[in-house]
Amino acid sequence: MSEHLHPALEQHKLFTYLRLTAIGFLALGMVAVAVGLCGIHLFREHVYERTSASSYAIIESLEEYSVISDQNSSRAAFSGVYVQNMLDSTSEKTNMALFLVDSDGVCIACSENSGIESRNVIVPRLVLNDVKENGEFSSDTMTKLNPDEKRPMMCLGFEFTVKDGDGSDTVYYLFSNTFTDEIEHFIRCIFVTGMLSVMIMLGIYSLFQYKYSKSYKNSEAALAKILRDYAQGDYSETLDPDNFSSIVYKDIIQSVNLNVANLKNVSQQQADFISNVSHELRTPMTIISGYVDGMLDGTIPKAKRTDYLYIVSQEMQRLKILISSMLNLTKFENGTIQMNCEMFSLNDLVFRTAVMFSQRMEARNITLEGLDCDTVHVWGDCDLIGQVVYNLMENATKFVNTGGTITIRMEETKEKVYFVIRNTGAGIPKEECQRIFDRFYKSDFSRSQDKTGLGLGLDIIRRILKLHGGQIGVKSEVNVYTAFEVTLPKKSQTEGSEA
Repeated sequence: MSEHLHPALEQHKLFTYLRLTAIGFLALGMVAVAVGLCGIHLFREHVYERTSASSYAIIESLEEYSVISDQNSSRAAFSGVYVQNMLDSTSEKTNMALFLVDSDGVCIACSENSGIESRNVIVPRLVLNDVKENGEFSSDTMTKLNPDEKRPMMCLGFEFTVKDGDGSDTVYYLFSNTFTDEIEHFIRCIFVTGMLSVMIMLGIYSLFQYKYSKSYKNSEAALAKILRDYAQGDYSETLDPDNFSSIVYKDIIQSVNLNVANLKNVSQQQADFISNVSHELRTPMTIISGYVDGMLDGTIPKAKRTDYLYIVSQEMQRLKILISSMLNLTKFENGTIQMNCEMFSLNDLVFRTAVMFSQRMEARNITLEGLDCDTVHVWGDCDLIGQVVYNLMENATKFVNTGGTITIRMEETKEKVYFVIRNTGAGIPKEECQRIFDRFYKSDFSRSQDKTGLGLGLDIIRRILKLHGGQIGVKSEVNVYTAFEVTLPKKSQTEGSEA
């Protein structure tokens, strides 16, 4: 199957590479075109503004000359040598062809670089009206005023008024034809520069893509090898995220490393679990077997058999609870646990459980308080709640200090039932209070105090209480006390039956 998938994956990678390259090329091309068009527009605007400024400067000069001229008519003044020289000198500096036109569109004077005589130039009335209405005229397509001129130009037209000697106002027009060579040269430079930039950027992009794809392939090979080892149960080698350049790979590697760490932890926990379960089962079975054999072969006298049978009964109960815990844990995992709910006395359940630990408490001079409280009833599965009480009582007995006190509190409100078991002793550090409910977790102190515990008790308690809609919390002060508080919802027998 992998042999068939491999070419498909390679083809997919090639397609992805080509697609990314095409997208990169298209993006670079669009950016280059946008920058080029923007640059051309700005440059064209600059040429227009420069031409307009030059035209307005000529108009100001013509208006001043009409005032200081000794001619009675402005037309006569503008037809003279002075104005012709002004147009010629300005046109040489600005690369413009200038045309001075009267109100009828007849050309009075034009610059020498226009290539046409003024008498042969007539501006259409529509153009003059456009200048009159808009204040100025601009066009890239109108006649160049010289039909023989083959070079492309752009045309600007402006209207101005001067006073003649008799005080009357006379309207004139100044048209400037600007050769577009400069704009076309700029456009060519933009085009060439843009193409070179796109090619350079595409080359850089292709090089980056090549290095990235090579790194990608190396990363893929390394990751595949590690995953194959993991699949075979070999977790000795780990992946370093810093060896992978891709951010996506870094996230994947971190997730893989986290999962592998969890697998290692679970594997170790399973090994510890099997070892602890074997020990836990062996201990009560050894005690039971020893006492029964002692009674059968007469080693234990008949007068003491009752006492030893009581011990056997306790160990049998311990064995029953241990097996029940493991079976319930399996049922919790696959969701097949069944509950047989009823209304029962929590006080009786706690008392029966406390009796099971009485000898241990007497041996360590431990005081038990709180069993004489008011009767509290609970709706739930008596066996499961009994396991909760047993596990909490067992923990309290294990970790209470010699000569210490275990205090039990049971009370109920209209909505809740509370069961609290508190023991004096070393306590639990604050940072471990939440982790103690995790499966297999055992604090450093509990490991030294309880070498046979499985680390399952509190996890099972939490699962049982969740089935009943209850909760468990812990409060502790180091070297003072530890208290577990169980909260169960209050239900009447009628409500429970309906549920």
